[in-house]
Amino acid sequence: MSRLRSSYHSDLKLAVKLDILPESIACTIPRSTRHRFKQADYTQLVGKEYSQMIQNLETLKEIARSRTALHTATTVLRIVSFMKSITVHIGQGTTIKAPVIREKVVAFVLRMSDRMPRKKVLKLVGITQERFRSWGKGIKICPSSPLNRCRKKHPHQLSLRELRAVAKAFRSPETGHWPASSIAWKLINEQTVCAHVSTITDYAKRLGLINRVRFHKSRKRGSISTLAPNKTWHLDATVITTDNREKAYLQLIIDNYSRKIIAWEAHDSISGLQTTSLLKQAFANLSNEEANSIDLIVDGGSENNNSHVSAFLNHTSIRKLVARVDVTFSNSMIEAVNKILKYQYLFRKSIPDRAHLQEIVKAAIDDYNDRPHYFLRGLTPNMAHSGQTFNREDYRLRIEAARVKRIDENRRSCDPCMPFEIEGTKP
Repeated sequence: MSRLRSSYHSDLKLAVKLDILPESIACTIPRSTRHRFKQADYTQLVGKEYSQMIQNLETLKEIARSRTALHTATTVLRIVSFMKSITVHIGQGTTIKAPVIREKVVAFVLRMSDRMPRKKVLKLVGITQERFRSWGKGIKICPSSPLNRCRKKHPHQLSLRELRAVAKAFRSPETGHWPASSIAWKLINEQTVCAHVSTITDYAKRLGLINRVRFHKSRKRGSISTLAPNKTWHLDATVITTDNREKAYLQLIIDNYSRKIIAWEAHDSISGLQTTSLLKQAFANLSNEEANSIDLIVDGGSENNNSHVSAFLNHTSIRKLVARVDVTFSNSMIEAVNKILKYQYLFRKSIPDRAHLQEIVKAAIDDYNDRPHYFLRGLTPNMAHSGQTFNREDYRLRIEAARVKRIDENRRSCDPCMPFEIEGTKP
């Protein structure tokens, strides 16, 4: 049985000819077919006036050439800059004698091989492929380092003490449902590991401690952002189904600035009376000054827009705004919090019935309000809502002090280096 031949769009053929097709797509096209596309003349096609790509073929060729030239020039400049940093002229890599510098050269060539063919990189550096392989064999790999680098030669990496703290935090059942950034900020706030969040999460990935993939959508344009607590609230409801198939309606009010859940109620039904009760609960905790300037963002549901809610709001200074009606943006901020509560907390537990729901929801909300938030620069919603702010100077000083201590610990590492093992796992 003969294999069915694929049919390709003419614009894709042009992209192959111009060499601007992404490699992930190009590799799915047979090599002979790509060659045929590159050799074809598309200027004589009937109906070419209807193709925007064919009409702008020369412009696209120039853009493709410019992109390739810019990419090549950027890579060459990086190679020149690197050679200058190790005080060696371009093309004279054979003069390098120090093992530490050779190790740097090998690591740099491996990085640049993703941007330019390795043969060309080696030619610019000034060493042969045989010499490059020889230098690579002489590099000492430290089994105790996730980066496979000797701690004494590269003392800036996290120390063994810090690695153990990272492993313990990411494997803890108390914080296992937290986002990786929240766990990292917890380590920083407790001064257990003082490093940048991205550094901590990168080590956690290398240790195999982050095994779940999170997909983040880009933030929608037009959302609101306040500069102080209790300026804007968001109100929304979500449905929770218990193990015995009972439905409960969970209503939340969150503060826009701190992301704190400031009031919540769970009932077997939803109406204007429940919404009014929730608003009274949130309003009772405000000072007189705070109560004078609050916008309340709600959706168009009948539980939010009725005579009971209106009667209560008429006696306060809260201004109710309906998402996508009175304002152009949606109520996505609180919808995101609803998803966090359900997928990171409630769906991970068994909820026998509505009687147990209250206790489980309370524990989830208390944990959510007390965990560090990436958007808040490591502050918890409770801390941000109480008026605390991120102390940039203190953070900088702690990072610097940890760096000095880390270098000292790594330089005093004992030989031989033992493989780093996470407690409870096989090496």
